[in-house]
Amino acid sequence: MVRFLSAFAALLFIAGCSAINELGSTESSSSAPSESTEVENLEIEDIEVESTEVEGTDAEVAAAENAEGEEEGINQKNVRLVVKDQTTAGQIVIEEVATARDGWVSIHQSNEDGGIELPDSLGQARVDAGDSEDVVVDLWEAPYPEEKLWVLLHIDSGDRGIYEFPGADVAVKKNGETMARSFYIKEDSEEGE
Repeated sequence: MVRFLSAFAALLFIAGCSAINELGSTESSSSAPSESTEVENLEIEDIEVESTEVEGTDAEVAAAENAEGEEEGINQKNVRLVVKDQTTAGQIVIEEVATARDGWVSIHQSNEDGGIELPDSLGQARVDAGDSEDVVVDLWEAPYPEEKLWVLLHIDSGDRGIYEFPGADVAVKKNGETMARSFYIKEDSEEGE
């Protein structure tokens, strides 16, 4: 029953976002095709976005999928999530995010095996549908230099603007791959090198 309600809520959310995107889409490129005519014919698993490419190594993908286990996710055909090793002063910057739906990026620590530690996060930030650059995530806990962290992409399918993971704001997947990317915290002195 929960799965049915989640799917129903996601479909309602998609339909509502399409109408909003047509009226107020200032951040997406003018050459982007309108998704409103396609939304009615799409199932959750067939959501598309105009961006291309997914970055990350096979080891990162396998670790993210193993950590995710049986956790549900929403498939999107073309998404992008780019984060690089960086220093931090209480914030993480995610270079690029592309998603077909409004959502969240969350920062997670690594587990003992180097995979993503779920569900607890160190911080999260909301992202709008389409392409976003230099997304800043404020952290509640300071990471250690050389610590391996993860960024995870979610959809905002529960209460709009409220982070609900675990719960309604499930992870985004591409062809079954959980959209999680790892990166390392560099020491401050490494930035100028």
